[in-house]
Amino acid sequence: MRSNVISFRFTDAELEALQSFQISEDKSSSQTAARLLRGVLAGIIEKSTVQSTPVDIKSLVKQEIESSLGELRSHLEELRGKLKAR
Repeated sequence: MRSNVISFRFTDAELEALQSFQISEDKSSSQTAARLLRGVLAGIIEKSTVQSTPVDIKSLVKQEIESSLGELRSHLEELRGKLKAR
């Protein structure tokens, strides 16, 4: 299976939220993003589902990413609130 490179921009707040999910095995923000996205995709893309069900994968992926970004934004706002409380 070949691999492909994708690229997209994050705001400072989104990048900060992403970095809050970094684990020791991740050597960069890109590795953190790839790990998180693979986790999301693993939950919605299964070979049997893709082959046997007429599913709009792009829409599912977009929904999952938007949901995950919403969770990240909420987490970031919570962290900001804690910082302001100091």
